[in-house]
Amino acid sequence: MDLITALFSFKGRMRRSDFNKLWLPLTITPLIISYFSEDVAIVIIFFSLWPLFALTTKRYHDFGSSGILGLFQLLPLFGWLIVFVGCSLTIGDYKDNKYGTSPYCGNDV
Repeated sequence: MDLITALFSFKGRMRRSDFNKLWLPLTITPLIISYFSEDVAIVIIFFSLWPLFALTTKRYHDFGSSGILGLFQLLPLFGWLIVFVGCSLTIGDYKDNKYGTSPYCGNDV
């Protein structure tokens, strides 16, 4: 999956490793920048909302759940923990499901 599709498409499935490589930096960067400038952090958060929801939706699709669960990200701290545990630590379906073909090739298990 290319980077543009990963960040902007809500279709398909995504592996844990790919999710973590993209979601964690998008989530942590505004926290670090807010230490220096809250205004810049707010702008970064605004522009990263679509990619965050796209990544989370694809990750929930990987284990057969609805992408609507990604809305938990909007809950301060608690919601972020739900998404982190649910998406970063849960192993996806190895078989095809209704959201697409399996992204697994034997690694990331």
